[in-house]
Amino acid sequence: NMMHQAEGFEHFFSRIAIYEQQYACSVVVAMEGFNDYARPLDTMIRARDYRLYNINNLKLARFKEIFPGAAKTDALDARKGLELFQLRDHLPLAKDVLQEVAATPEENDILKRLTRRRRSLVREKGRVLNRLQSDLQAVCPGLLEITNDAGNLWFLRFLTSRPDLTQLARMRRTSLLNIRGVGATYAQAIQAWQKHAMFSHEVAWVGEMIQADAARILELLGQIKVLEAKMDTVAQESPVASILDSIPGFGRVCSAELAGEIGTIERFRSDASLGLYIGMSNLDNSSGKF
Repeated sequence: NMMHQAEGFEHFFSRIAIYEQQYACSVVVAMEGFNDYARPLDTMIRARDYRLYNINNLKLARFKEIFPGAAKTDALDARKGLELFQLRDHLPLAKDVLQEVAATPEENDILKRLTRRRRSLVREKGRVLNRLQSDLQAVCPGLLEITNDAGNLWFLRFLTSRPDLTQLARMRRTSLLNIRGVGATYAQAIQAWQKHAMFSHEVAWVGEMIQADAARILELLGQIKVLEAKMDTVAQESPVASILDSIPGFGRVCSAELAGEIGTIERFRSDASLGLYIGMSNLDNSSGKF
């Protein structure tokens, strides 16, 4: 499939080159991009200095409602796209359907990928942590009570310090103190739990699930930490991230994420457009008197 895709790209650009030479014209490309499925064609188009427009699918549907045509096919949609090009300077709706893709600094493109990856890992960590706490409550509620947060590093390391969950109830104080993050206070709390530790019969098969989830959370925390270090390094090269970081209340993660999603300020016609895009605009949602 990758070979056929590469051949398709090569044929696409060779046809464009022929038209460009034959008609001595500049090349403008409009394409639909959904959930990053435009890649890598969009980057290849930008690399050749062709102007690239994104077709807004929702607004295109409204345009087709106003100017109805035959049934939907790829060829007909392509012709509609051409009509939009011809009308974009005369019809406001057509102008809104086509949005030019502005070139973004490489450092902001990198931040976009890093921050989206981090966001995905943070969400996964939240899901696994919720499952871990639920299983602990069902199998050994007293163990969960020794900490206010099952996501604490010392607690996760304690859960994974022995191959069997029930062995935690027999660990000596010296072994507890060898766990990174467990000091005298936490060791005392664990020993107090050990005196009346109880496990349900499900521990025989759920115990290993709990420990696997704890190990996964530790792994995710490590990956997130590595991503944040990379984000800090790249953000120092981004003027947008530097400006955001200078504003009180913006942290390093927030600044890097906004810089990556904004890309370049030239994408937005006004501050209202920017505010709407990043979710910081006040939107009316009224019904009757409420």
